[in-house]
Amino acid sequence: MRRTYSQVQISKISKIIAVVGDQYSLLILFELTEFGEKSFNDLKRMTDINAVTLIRKLRFLEDESFVKKRPHGKEVLYSLTPKANKLKPIIDYISSLK
Repeated sequence: MRRTYSQVQISKISKIIAVVGDQYSLLILFELTEFGEKSFNDLKRMTDINAVTLIRKLRFLEDESFVKKRPHGKEVLYSLTPKANKLKPIIDYISSLK
């Protein structure tokens, strides 16, 4: 039986793919899922993403409400939002692949 998707469902799926389908965004989400709240420098060190790309990806994830930031002294700490936590099963599945 063929399944038909509504325009709303297609739009939601497209947004998820836009986030999870990008290697850098997925890597950031994975690190925050596995290790919790991290500073920019921690994420840079853990992911080896260059600074410009990391800034761009963190802004994108923040704009899409997957990541939130909070000041902590001279640093900014990044963590997942409840919206991003809903992606945990997808991230867990991807990380289990060999």
